[in-house]
Amino acid sequence: MTKTHEILIIAKNTNGIVVRIMSLFNRRGYFVKKMTAGITNKPGYARLTLSVEGEDEILDQIQKQVYKIVDVVKVKIFPDAGVIRREMMLIKIKADNETRSQIVQIADIYRGKVLDIAPGSLTIELTGDVEKLRGFVEMMEKYGILEIAKTGILAMSRGEKL
Repeated sequence: MTKTHEILIIAKNTNGIVVRIMSLFNRRGYFVKKMTAGITNKPGYARLTLSVEGEDEILDQIQKQVYKIVDVVKVKIFPDAGVIRREMMLIKIKADNETRSQIVQIADIYRGKVLDIAPGSLTIELTGDVEKLRGFVEMMEKYGILEIAKTGILAMSRGEKL
């Protein structure tokens, strides 16, 4: 069954490490839907979280292939449960004097933060899981969405596990 999986990769933060990892996925025909990358709490290391679409059976193969890349020190495939997943979105919505307060009220319900108010628009920041962000986008469609920018998914195991 094809579904989306999040994969954590910890690697030495060397020149070209992200390119080498992404090249492996491209060569092997794995579809990477989203990617986030940044530093870790350990100096000199990078943390990548990839959202990969594919069959459950390919996960073991992906893990083995990524481990072969020089400078990769950890590869973890996140399970469906016991994981915190978050994404951030900036969304610019058409707004006028009549609709502005309605949009702000809906944003408050979704725990969104108004970042910019202009005569014809509002820009809102939201953080949450994919379903929450999708729900907010659906609510805003009737007002008119001018622009959306989203990060990839950040994921971390619950508790003390890495």
